[in-house]
Amino acid sequence: MARIALIVFGIIVLLVGGLVAAASFIPAETYKAEIEKAVEQQTGRQLRIEGDVGITFLPAIGVEAESVRFANAEWGSKPDMVSMDAMQVSLKILPLLSGNVELDRFVLVRPEIHLEVNRQGTPNWQFKPAQEAAEAPASPSTGTGSEETQAGSGAALNDIRLGEIAVENGIASYKDARSGASYEITEINTVLNLPSLDRQMVFDGSAVWNGDTIELDLTADRPRALIAGGETPFTLSLATPKITSGFEGTVTQADTPKLAGTMNVDIPSVRALAAWAGSPLPAGDGFGPFTIKGNVSATPEVFDFSNAALSFDEMEGKGALNVNLKGQRPKLTGKLDLETINTNVYMAGGSSASSSGGQAPASGTSGGNAGGSTASSSASGWSDEPIDMSGLKAVDADLALSAQKILVQNITIGESVLGVKLSGGTLTADLSKLALYEGAGEAMVTLNGAQATPSLTATFDISNIAAYPLLRDAAGFERLEGTGAMNVFIDTRGKSQKQMISAMSGKGSVKFANGAIKGINVAQLLRNVLSGALSGWNAGGTQDTDFSELGGTFTIQNGILSNQDFQLLSPLARVNGAGTVNLPQQTLSYRVEPKLAATLEGQGGDESAKGIEVPIIIEGPWANPKFRPDLKAILSDPEGAVNTIKDLKDGGGKKLLEGLIGKPADGGDSGGTSEKKPNVEDAIKGLFGR
Repeated sequence: MARIALIVFGIIVLLVGGLVAAASFIPAETYKAEIEKAVEQQTGRQLRIEGDVGITFLPAIGVEAESVRFANAEWGSKPDMVSMDAMQVSLKILPLLSGNVELDRFVLVRPEIHLEVNRQGTPNWQFKPAQEAAEAPASPSTGTGSEETQAGSGAALNDIRLGEIAVENGIASYKDARSGASYEITEINTVLNLPSLDRQMVFDGSAVWNGDTIELDLTADRPRALIAGGETPFTLSLATPKITSGFEGTVTQADTPKLAGTMNVDIPSVRALAAWAGSPLPAGDGFGPFTIKGNVSATPEVFDFSNAALSFDEMEGKGALNVNLKGQRPKLTGKLDLETINTNVYMAGGSSASSSGGQAPASGTSGGNAGGSTASSSASGWSDEPIDMSGLKAVDADLALSAQKILVQNITIGESVLGVKLSGGTLTADLSKLALYEGAGEAMVTLNGAQATPSLTATFDISNIAAYPLLRDAAGFERLEGTGAMNVFIDTRGKSQKQMISAMSGKGSVKFANGAIKGINVAQLLRNVLSGALSGWNAGGTQDTDFSELGGTFTIQNGILSNQDFQLLSPLARVNGAGTVNLPQQTLSYRVEPKLAATLEGQGGDESAKGIEVPIIIEGPWANPKFRPDLKAILSDPEGAVNTIKDLKDGGGKKLLEGLIGKPADGGDSGGTSEKKPNVEDAIKGLFGR
């Protein structure tokens, strides 16, 4: 065995020595022509070596060609797809002995690579190998030696193997005739290992684009299938400061390249990524962190995710999502189940504005006699901070969503099903299932951020809603409890929360049942208000007024809510009223007519039950209003007032009056005074002990 090994080793030494000795006898043009021919056979494109060609033989056969050019597609905007200062090629020696061409190393020094896509969507890196020439029958020839040479050449090309292919300090540009997109990448340094067209290709590279370094690694198991337009297993890893991504699956190099497999994408800021990519988003909030992981089927312009888990601006969900990059703006289509949808993220000023506007009135209610300072705070409670909805112009969307929670300024909407359409900056949300503060119903909301002045239109039809948390979050009003229904339409526009409130118009109806007016006792209010004007909700004492029904209809014009049919039914009182609510100033102007019932009949009682009416004027900031009796209305019907008092004393309302007056309601015998003209002022003073 040792002897045989020595013989083989001796033969190899003789062969290598022969190759070295032959170096001075083999013309460089032979290798130049072979390389040009091999590349053209594999790609269908012409390779031109215009500079000098140098050849070395140890430790491998090496060829270095200067000033190399690789032809572009026929329709290309530049004559060369690739040009470079130098191309270095090393051929393995042993495969040459068996008639095969196997590259050990292929290096492009300072190349310029121009990639482009024409109007038909065809890329200039889509090659058509000239296999017909290799497979076609040999042309008739008068010499058998010529035929053998051609056959041998064809076999060698079919068995070509590429080792390491590298790019040193290159530049690449990209143009898309369809969209007008144009990019350039510099400082390209890559290494491609391709031991065979039938073995795994490995690519590792880096480059600089818009100041950031991009690192890219990929593998393709069957390069020959990829070149021929077939499918091969494929992996990809991308890392930059703006985005990281990984893919594992297959790639098909057909007319349009296609990926299919699993992908994960992590973007620290969509807004920063868009600016870095040359497509900055309009100014505004939102479009921050984004991650997605799932199955994907993708082309260069369309990504179709299924079984995906995603997070966007800290909103997490699962489902299917299609991202289409073909148009002016990316378009999102899909069906997603989300934990939370926070619309405040996309309304610059919206979140802080709602906090300011909502909390000022609420704080005022805690101290009814806070005076002018509280009123001033309430009056200026709506924020002047600009609301910018221009972020809605960043993408288009057609999404079917379900969410456990939706946040719109301070309002929290519960479990909901909605269809979201976003086009050109206008968002329409159709909430076919809406859970709102223990109630349920449906709604339609349109946010228009396409114009310089944003607008909002909303329709709500909800039943079994809880009044207290809704009014607290929507307007900072914490005086009403109950369960009811509401049908509301509003329309407004403005550049701030304050402008939107001032421009609001609409109409609606509300009706609440089995609730209470918190911190107001109607009987105590009547007793106190007859002594003069009072300020603050505590004018009615600290106890609540229970009611069986409360509601009415309203219209809104320029932020002024008008109501003409307010009605409250309770076991002890019936209250009718009419007036206005100035939403911009957060003030009330109401005239109510409480009627203390002559019976203690409770829920469902007769609204026309006998009782005493003392009309009351309510005016001022809704956090700290003033109450005064409408004595003019009482004095306009003195006989009716006296008769009502007499009915209350003589009828079933005696105990009610005692509770109101605070002492026994002893009417006594009027004796011979029946002919005397009634004095209503004396009667009221006698009734209330004033």
